[in-house]
Amino acid sequence: MPQQYMGKPARASTLVSAMKVLMMTGGLIMGMAAMVSSKDGPTYYTPERVETARENLARYDWAKAAFERIKTGDGFSYYIGPDYGPAETYAEQSDEFMWLLQPTTKIARAMEHEARAICPVHGTDVRAIDPWCPYKIDPINHPYKIQCMLGGEWYPSNDYAAGDMTSGDYPDDGSGCVVDGRRYYFLREYAHMAYGSAVIPGLRSLSQAYALTGDARYGRKGVILLARLASEYPNHDDRQDRLFYALYNGRDPHYRWKTGGMITDLIWETFCLEGAVYAYDGLFNYMDQDPDMLAFLKGKGLPVENAADLRGYIEHYLLRAGMTGLLNGAIKGNEGHHQAAALACALVLDDYPDSLADIDPSSNATSSPNSTDMVDYTFHGEGHAAHLLVNGLTRDGGGHESPSYNRIKLDLIRVDQAMTSIRQRHPGRFPVETYPDLFGEPKAKMIFDWFVDVTMLDYYLPSIGDTGGVPALRRVAPQWYSMLTTQNLFAFRRYNDARLARAATGMDGKPFEGELFEPYPVDDIVAALQTPESHIDRGSRLLDGYGVGILASGADQQRRAAMLNYSSLLGHRQCDNLSLGLFARGVDWLPDLGYPVSWDYRWQWDSNSMAHNTVTVDETQPRQDFGGMGRLFASVDGVHVISASHDPYPVERVQPAREGAKPTQLYERLVVLVDVDEDQFYTVDLFAVDGGEQHDQSWHGPLVPVESPPLDWSRQETGTLAGAEVEQFATWTDRWGRERDDFPGFLTDIQRATLAEPVAWTWRSDLPEGDGLRIHLVPVDGPLEVIAGRGRSPARPQDWHLDYVLARRSVADGEASVFLSVLDAYQGEPVVQQVRLVSHTPLVLEVAREGAVDRLHLNVPLTPSTTTTHRPIGVRVQTVRAGETTRDVQVGEWMPGDEGGYLTAPIVAVDYESNRVGVATTPDLVSQPFVGRTLRVYNHGRAALYKVTGQAQADGILWLDLDGTALLGRGPVSSVDEGRVQVGAYLTFGQRRAMRDGELVPGPDYYAGSWLSDGEIRLQVAGVWQGGDADDEENAIFLTDAVSADELARTLSDRTVSIWQYGVGDLVELAKIDSTRDK
Repeated sequence: MPQQYMGKPARASTLVSAMKVLMMTGGLIMGMAAMVSSKDGPTYYTPERVETARENLARYDWAKAAFERIKTGDGFSYYIGPDYGPAETYAEQSDEFMWLLQPTTKIARAMEHEARAICPVHGTDVRAIDPWCPYKIDPINHPYKIQCMLGGEWYPSNDYAAGDMTSGDYPDDGSGCVVDGRRYYFLREYAHMAYGSAVIPGLRSLSQAYALTGDARYGRKGVILLARLASEYPNHDDRQDRLFYALYNGRDPHYRWKTGGMITDLIWETFCLEGAVYAYDGLFNYMDQDPDMLAFLKGKGLPVENAADLRGYIEHYLLRAGMTGLLNGAIKGNEGHHQAAALACALVLDDYPDSLADIDPSSNATSSPNSTDMVDYTFHGEGHAAHLLVNGLTRDGGGHESPSYNRIKLDLIRVDQAMTSIRQRHPGRFPVETYPDLFGEPKAKMIFDWFVDVTMLDYYLPSIGDTGGVPALRRVAPQWYSMLTTQNLFAFRRYNDARLARAATGMDGKPFEGELFEPYPVDDIVAALQTPESHIDRGSRLLDGYGVGILASGADQQRRAAMLNYSSLLGHRQCDNLSLGLFARGVDWLPDLGYPVSWDYRWQWDSNSMAHNTVTVDETQPRQDFGGMGRLFASVDGVHVISASHDPYPVERVQPAREGAKPTQLYERLVVLVDVDEDQFYTVDLFAVDGGEQHDQSWHGPLVPVESPPLDWSRQETGTLAGAEVEQFATWTDRWGRERDDFPGFLTDIQRATLAEPVAWTWRSDLPEGDGLRIHLVPVDGPLEVIAGRGRSPARPQDWHLDYVLARRSVADGEASVFLSVLDAYQGEPVVQQVRLVSHTPLVLEVAREGAVDRLHLNVPLTPSTTTTHRPIGVRVQTVRAGETTRDVQVGEWMPGDEGGYLTAPIVAVDYESNRVGVATTPDLVSQPFVGRTLRVYNHGRAALYKVTGQAQADGILWLDLDGTALLGRGPVSSVDEGRVQVGAYLTFGQRRAMRDGELVPGPDYYAGSWLSDGEIRLQVAGVWQGGDADDEENAIFLTDAVSADELARTLSDRTVSIWQYGVGDLVELAKIDSTRDK
């Protein structure tokens, strides 16, 4: 039996468990007699915060603009989006208008999938405008109607708000409108859009306007709207029939995995609830100032005689109903969303029972859920925030999702701010040992650094997973150092880092707009910008923990960057293993598909590996798993190198296309960006792959036609890439016997040719500077089959298409293929004039350009890359001009068989707090200049790349300072068993699949090979398994060695342990670099 130790804090565990039992028996734990508020004043819009806002208004133009925005609003659009509604316009409306602004929740908001984005006049043509929501609303002038974006007509034809249920050709009484046998849900769409784009933004504006001005007009209208929302808000007690999916047995009728929700779905409800809760705080003081308003609300059926009744009613039917939804999972978003909602409830409600007696419904004392429940939920329940900014971030500060979605974790700033306010009001109640200071953890700062470093050309994020998309080709001027704006103001105030001060400014050097109710650190930022530490280096860089390598050079308008994606995301991931991005002079030349146009075709098109600029084996989709790792990184004298591998088809977890096929164990990409001069460059790309019997490399550029070279093309007159007889979007059976409906069946206008010599495809822009992209394909292992076609998702309009070029190689017995390409993102005239393969073994490529020839030696061994063992990778770039060698850069083992390209040494000491490793001194090591170079640290289970920032010798040890932490995870030990340790903290990257006979399933594991340590003990980790629910969560760390439970109990009892990237005994590997250049 496992030996039990400390788990969650006693109070948190007991109260949350009690809450769970009580909710199961009655939803809200409170009767009408107990609807008494313990809140005695604003706890968010405190006098201090209001005074701060007024000072900002008096001093800063951005604050004045913000207040003007509060009064005029952001307009009405989509189901969510606007922050502010038009407070001034609302203030002039009647009480009845404000009451009806929130539609009754007896009108459903969810609907059948087939009824979405369709118009009775224009049919599905409206989806060309917006496949999700092709409507507008105008609650001021056209209440309870939606407008078709295509034709401009309004639906329904009846005046529902006036009580008319039947008039006109398109009436809707709330149950829909049937036209020619099809039901249209005009009022459902309106009710959904009104909540998120009118009601919540309106409450935010009215509450803030009242808090700032004390103007009763804002207060009265805001309270009426808030009371109406409370009277209509669904709950899990007496309004279950109004929940978002109530008509569909609690689940989305199409996306059956999706459940929960209140007025809107479970994700969007998080920030809608948060907005409503803070609005209650801002309007709190008005509720006892207007007897006539109370009479109006009583006339609407609310059981209110006075302000206390009204406050209790709103807290019961809105706040506590939302809190119950948080606790039972009906409200849950991305990491940061639900935690921010919960802490808003805790801060604003401000009721903290001291014992279980206080939540006994018969006691008529304190109601539940309460503020303590929300704090415990946030830190130790489903919110698991206590260690989230350690366990939920990669070593470099990246998160577990695609780049744009990682920003959502910054909602934890609001959690941090709310918790600070709670601690101030209730000192000692929530000790930091149990409820940690979220951003006091050093690793937490790295999320801000990550967003600075991942930004390319001061605008672009990497096109990884559900980030980005394929817009019209355009040039984008630099806009920011980081897509975080006001968040960097918080970061600078918190960490006083001059680099983050720079990131908190626009390209004009002016700080970004602040938050109206927060101090604005403009003077400190201006001072920090004068220091050299504020400089942001945009050279080549690694975010190896996340899995991104960026090769970058150039200045001002000539900046360029190549991005290699070897990430292993958990959320919003696509099958884009080792995809390539290329940016130059403000243009994204290889934009990836980004967020799906429709989730119905996500895996068939948007996320399909064949739709990305990468390689697919046997048209089989990669496993969404770990396995990406950087191999080599260098940047010297205008030669920038990144090599990375992935494991998209792990043997134990992927079914091959044909039984008995050789598995894919080589999947590696080497990218070299070569600077010609300050203005010109080109990129060489080598992709090595084995396994299966068909290897396809996909290329697509921007949304312009591709110009194909004059080959002997064979045109397929009908069908798709799936076959001449397979119509677009049809289902077919492939040559491996699999029934499919994905990418090959989406690609039409198919042409084929045989490629025996290097040729180029060109994507030209219409930009006046003459920008273009040429991709030279270089056959290496004999002739290639090249396939040209164009495709789209069925969710796209018929006139939308993206041109593709596929290089295909058929292989026997899973032999390796090498795909070699040269990418020339030029301006004016192409840089690359000719490409020639000089030799296959060693692989030597010659690139001719005006006045010079570059000869590149590229060495990627065709042996398995799915292990962490040393691989003798190398690059040499020689530039010859007029017969003279003007540049010779040698990185690693560029000549096969030359074993002198790397230095390797074991780690003999570590200093985790200082990010240092120590190796035994040898003459070879001591003679090497480590600083500024990137080394690889590895063992049998894992590998990582770090930049060396310092080196020093002491007591026979060469200490190397590394540029990032080794910290992967942390948590208190809660129990032990033989060979495993259970921690009371959520380990974000743990395996979620079922165990096999109580053991980990073989295959890639994020934690494999890491080290468990508390400073005294050190145990190697085999992997981590995650299971259970929020109140009985299992985060089991499996150890490499079968250490007995008794021994683990003796060494780990009552301790908090950390998981580290490396440890003593691991190896350090440094690629040698030699370079000579004619200056």
